[in-house]
Amino acid sequence: MPAVTPELSLESAVARSPYLGAARDPSFAPGTPHAIPRKVHQAADFRRPAWLSPELVAFVVGALDWCLILAAAAAALAVYFGLMDQKVAQPERHILTAFLAATVFAGMFERLGGYQSKQLSRLGWQVTHVVMTWGFTVAVLLLAAFLSKTSEIYSRGWAVAWIIGAPILLMIGRCFVHAVTATRAGASYLARNVAIIGAGTEGQRLLARLREEQDKGVVIRGVFDDRKSRLPGSVCGFSVHGTTDDLLNVARQTTIDEVIIALPLDAEQRLKSLCDKMKALAIDVRLSLEPLAEVFDVRGLGYVGTVPVFEVVDRPLKNWRAVVKWVEDRLLGSLLLVLASPLVAVIAILIKLDSPGPVFFKQTRFGFNNQPIRVLKFRTMHVNRGDPSGAQRTVRNDPRVTRLGHILRWLSLDELPQLINVVGGDMSLVGPRPHAVAMKAGDRLYCEAVEQYLHRHRVKPGITGWAQVNGLRGEVDTLEKARARVAHDLHYIEHWSPWLDFKIVLKTVGILASRENAY
Repeated sequence: MPAVTPELSLESAVARSPYLGAARDPSFAPGTPHAIPRKVHQAADFRRPAWLSPELVAFVVGALDWCLILAAAAAALAVYFGLMDQKVAQPERHILTAFLAATVFAGMFERLGGYQSKQLSRLGWQVTHVVMTWGFTVAVLLLAAFLSKTSEIYSRGWAVAWIIGAPILLMIGRCFVHAVTATRAGASYLARNVAIIGAGTEGQRLLARLREEQDKGVVIRGVFDDRKSRLPGSVCGFSVHGTTDDLLNVARQTTIDEVIIALPLDAEQRLKSLCDKMKALAIDVRLSLEPLAEVFDVRGLGYVGTVPVFEVVDRPLKNWRAVVKWVEDRLLGSLLLVLASPLVAVIAILIKLDSPGPVFFKQTRFGFNNQPIRVLKFRTMHVNRGDPSGAQRTVRNDPRVTRLGHILRWLSLDELPQLINVVGGDMSLVGPRPHAVAMKAGDRLYCEAVEQYLHRHRVKPGITGWAQVNGLRGEVDTLEKARARVAHDLHYIEHWSPWLDFKIVLKTVGILASRENAY
């Protein structure tokens, strides 16, 4: 088969796709002459210098943020004290504080992924997270000044001017970055140029995945294959530009940042041969894990001693996340329990007056790591008609519920004693709701009817949760409702953050006010 002309295929590629820069021309076959319009030559004339990587561009944007925060502090000093015609008291303190703020902001924003090329092109995301991160930075500074008793050293006028001026400068910087990335040249500076090796099933899956994501930070510059005898004309709408020998020629004439090998993982000899061949190029070589990703959620590569291992499942709340969650539960839980104690006492007296029996109802439910815990609630049913196992669902106008019980359930006040479970460490304020071990979905046990049900117990159960604030309260009478609840619980576990907990608490207040599905 004739060899492909690298310049021809690449120029065609640049012209045909705004996101994935590879040619999506099924009619193109290796060696087939194509006429190239003049505008395509102009588009292909741009070449990013090999040393200017997307990672370096991201670092420059981070350094720009750092400088803008310092510039805002210096400008606030000059303007405020110039207008007031006063001498700056301890100017080194003000500058040192600005250095600290710039470092905290840049570090936090990098932690959020704000300097990744995928996020830099999203102006709305940038604006929202710049404001949020700057607010967090200011909160850290105020806390540090309070604890160190140094707040009186700083000028309030300078502080206000700086706190307002810094995000304005950061927004201007983001608008400039967005304007640059909106151009073809700017997008090329931020994008990572990728070549794919593999026109088989694995390559098709990888290309389909990349096309679905529509990530502007990834530009496919060509698809190649190591099988000379079975070289297809196109894969998933992307032209196959030749063999790996052709890739070596292309990579020497244009900017290729990364080569991804998409071959069967059991083809060890082919993989080793390709890796050895690609070492001749000054580019990154990666092995696609898409076949594994369809079976496992591969999170990264780690080490046990010196043995490399794929990270498939992470404990949801560990390290600093576990500390934040612990503080959130113990402090807020204790505060809420103290504030609610008068109401708890009144409800306890009313329960004793309304019907004979204990004040609290204790039920065995699933807790952390599927361990059974004793969950407390105010008793809302007649003692001789209750169901400690939880096998019998509570329905609307349930005859087992007492007169006061109807009111408590309607107002969701029967859950108040669970604050004791939170303070005791068995539960969290926010998390998947604890279910009775004998609870059913339809006519089957919940844990048997819904796949991955037990996965929701990788965190402590909560008084309120993501499912409850998304309309999934009340009776679970169908398998579809049960699956929806579990799906929301797993989403919460995978995406946990203090901000998500705060959002759930706020939405819970609104739902309690509406009393939807409360009975």
